[in-house]
Amino acid sequence: MEALAELREVTDTVTYGELAALRRRLWADEAGAYRWFGQYLPAPEQRGVIETDFADRVHAALARGGALGEWAERLRAEITPVLPLARLLNRHPSLDFPVIAPNVAAWRVLARFGGVFEVNHGWAAVPDLATAVARTKEIVAELGDALRAESPAEAFAARGFALTDDELVAWLAQCGYRVSPSELRQPRRALHRIVERISPGTRTARGPTATDTAAELLTQAGVPLHLDDLLQRMGRRYSRGPLYNRLNADSRFARVAPSTFALESWHLKPYAGPSGSSTDNAVQLIERAGRPLHLDEIRAELSRPITREGLRNALNATHRLVRVAPSTYDVRRSD
Repeated sequence: MEALAELREVTDTVTYGELAALRRRLWADEAGAYRWFGQYLPAPEQRGVIETDFADRVHAALARGGALGEWAERLRAEITPVLPLARLLNRHPSLDFPVIAPNVAAWRVLARFGGVFEVNHGWAAVPDLATAVARTKEIVAELGDALRAESPAEAFAARGFALTDDELVAWLAQCGYRVSPSELRQPRRALHRIVERISPGTRTARGPTATDTAAELLTQAGVPLHLDDLLQRMGRRYSRGPLYNRLNADSRFARVAPSTFALESWHLKPYAGPSGSSTDNAVQLIERAGRPLHLDEIRAELSRPITREGLRNALNATHRLVRVAPSTYDVRRSD
């Protein structure tokens, strides 16, 4: 497909180190996102540069007016205002084609860095989910004001929503309304309200995430807080190591002292001292040995426990190391 070939011209140049930063946005909606990169991200100032540069390159490819730009416009027209992501991928299998090894699909790049559409909570929306939700609430309000009572199915179809009955039921639930499939086809003046939803990004299916809670605690405190202080203030118990990894991986936070975090929006100077991370220790071990080391050799010498998969992901993500044989790493030498 010519459009994918144009996109690959941009994505094929992404390095392991860059991908560690880009994954924050590529996989931000996934419950298991942090397993891809953990705490092993470039410094905050480097992350911003990497993300901005990649987004600029994707936008430039879309704006050239070639097959990629035409495909993007067709997708936007088909999605507007909202479609289930599963149906979109079923209609356009090319969107699920990996354009960054090993498994970054084209739709993630187009949605998160190209601005072609937004994907959240299993829905694709144009221009974004908030606009689609707002339009939905307008249509619900119009049902009560219409001179002739009409069914919700008729009202939404007339206003550009190309959803099946089951999809419309699910979409209305996403927007805070409870309606059965049979009620969709009955003239109605109002829809039942579900308990008011918390905005996307501040809750998961089980309530606010650990990082959401940490962000709220920092906002309330107004000053940086040590990790142990954050753990004491949280209403639930969290493991120290995973929380440390998540705070380091989340773009909302900046580490301003050892194990001490602030909000990125405060624009405080990031901590430049040694992190004591597994990656740093691996580099030191390889330099001390004077030869490449196998993953298991590195893991055996680390003072802090880490899973084999976690260490592998960390070593693959950093630009400071290069894999020279299966599961064997050496320090990347400058040319």
